[in-house]
Amino acid sequence: MPSTSSLRRVTCIAFLVFSIVALPFSASAAAIELTSSLKASLDKTAVAADTKTGAALRELYAELGSQLQADKDAAANIKALQYRNEEAAILLRKQIRDIDAARVGRLAAEVQQAKTRYKPLFDGYTALNKQVALAKSLKNKTLSSVLGIQAQAMKLSVQLAREDIKKKDAAHKAAKTAASAKIKAARDSLAAIDPLKVQIKALRSGLSSTRSGLSPVWANFKYALKKNDAGSARQALASLVAGVKTIVSQQNKIYALEKRISDVISATKTRYL
Repeated sequence: MPSTSSLRRVTCIAFLVFSIVALPFSASAAAIELTSSLKASLDKTAVAADTKTGAALRELYAELGSQLQADKDAAANIKALQYRNEEAAILLRKQIRDIDAARVGRLAAEVQQAKTRYKPLFDGYTALNKQVALAKSLKNKTLSSVLGIQAQAMKLSVQLAREDIKKKDAAHKAAKTAASAKIKAARDSLAAIDPLKVQIKALRSGLSSTRSGLSPVWANFKYALKKNDAGSARQALASLVAGVKTIVSQQNKIYALEKRISDVISATKTRYL
C-alpha cells in the first residue's frame, strides 16, 4: 500500500506534467513578477522544508530577483542604444547624401557664371564672323579686311574664354564623379549594419521563445508554493533562474551587436565626413 507521502508526490508530478502540457507557450504569457505576497509564500514553504531545501529556496529566489533586474537593465540599455543608433543612422544617411554637395554646387555655379560672363563675347564674335562672311559675299575687300582684322583680334579672347569654361566644367565633372564615388563608399560602409540587424532579429525571436517557455515553469512554481511543496518549488525555481540567465545572456549579445552598429556608424562618419 503506497504511503501518503508517495501518493502526494505522484499527484504533484502528474499535475506538473499536465500543467506543462496545458499551458500555452505564448509571448503574451504572464510576466514573472516577484511580489511581497509571493515572497511570503516562499518564506512559509522554506520554513516548513528541511534546512538545506529552505536555504536553497531563499538563495534561488534571491538569484532570480537579481537576474530579473539584470534582464530589465539590459533591456533598458538596449532600448537607449538602439534609439541613439537609429537617430545617428538617419542623420548620417542625410549627411552622406550631401557629401561634397556644396563644393559640387559651387563648381557648377562657376561654370554657369563663366558662360554667362562670356556670352556677350561669344555672341559678338559670332556676329562679327557673319559680317565678315557677308562682306566677302559682297566682294567688299576693304570691309572684309577690316572686319577680318577685328575678328582675328577677338579670336584669342574667345579661345581663352572657351578654355576657361572647359577647365571649370572639367573641375565640376571631376568633383561630381568623386562625390558619387565617396557617397557609394560611405553607403557601402554603413551597409555593414544590415547583417548585424539580421542577427539581432534572430536573437529577439529566440528571446521571445525563451520567455514564453518560462511561463509554464512560473505557473508550476507558484502552484508548488501554494501547495507548500518545497521540492517542486526548488526545481521550478532552479529552472526559472537558468531560463532568465539565458535571457540575460541573449540580451547581452543583442547589446553587443547594437554596440557594433554604433561602431560602424562612428567609423563611417569619421572616414567619409
